[in-house]
Amino acid sequence: MSSNSDRYAFIGLGAMGLPMAINLQTHFSSSNLPPLIVYNRTFSKTQSVKEIGAIAATNLKQAIENANIIFTSLANDDAVNQVYDQLLKELELINDNNKKKRIFIETSTIHPATISALREKVEKDAQLSIITSGNQGAIDYILPLLVPVLGKQTLPAGDDVKKAAKYKLMGNYFVLGTIELLSEGITFAEKSGLEKEMVLEYISSVYSPSIYLHYGTKMIEESFDKDVGFNVTNGLKDIGHIQQLAKDSGTHVPIADLMNKHLNYSKDYEPGADNYDWSCMIGSLRVASGLPFMNKNVKKE
Repeated sequence: MSSNSDRYAFIGLGAMGLPMAINLQTHFSSSNLPPLIVYNRTFSKTQSVKEIGAIAATNLKQAIENANIIFTSLANDDAVNQVYDQLLKELELINDNNKKKRIFIETSTIHPATISALREKVEKDAQLSIITSGNQGAIDYILPLLVPVLGKQTLPAGDDVKKAAKYKLMGNYFVLGTIELLSEGITFAEKSGLEKEMVLEYISSVYSPSIYLHYGTKMIEESFDKDVGFNVTNGLKDIGHIQQLAKDSGTHVPIADLMNKHLNYSKDYEPGADNYDWSCMIGSLRVASGLPFMNKNVKKE
């Protein structure tokens, strides 16, 4: 398991990365461990984790030169490739006394082919271990930190990192299906004359706690710009990966096709919707049903 001599870095403080980094730094502070080193291209996003004790690096070299366990959480495949290309170049220039081995924990949702090529590149060029699935020794080493600091359990996918990427996309497909179902049901309820409070009460009593309640509440309250978990742009990225995998395997995925249509409509119809939570796609169904995209304007703080 990990030791007190380990130093951790976290690269990418977006909707998924920032909460993970905060949880890590909170754990390090309570355990009297060295602070987390964080890096984000937009430096201001490091502020909230700096406030609880993390160290903010101003470039990738600063982020990794003193760290041996490095988390990455990036927006898309292009960002992953760009960051890792730069990381490998920086690692070649770092003069470690013992050329310490580094473990990379890649948490982004990317295409299986991307993560497979990335693993080859990392292990060949720098003799590092990258984890989505991957090297079991590296996974065992950091497992006490992954659970319960970052999550409640692990879902092993074996050594094949492509299988791990498919596993994650499958999970997101289930979430996409839930959002589509809620969007249709809530729009249907409103058009049928049911009050929103009645719909939310039903969801709360039957499906609480669950993603049904989480996304149902966001849709009914239209809080699409608050606590954005996954925005429309990233949603379209994941749907693209799902549709490509489906095409490659000869699978029919009508929900993915519907979500692609509804998210693209929302992005094109509502200014700024590309940065809203992906549950805002209910607006496309509302418009198709003769309702306004939203009952109120999303207020900017």
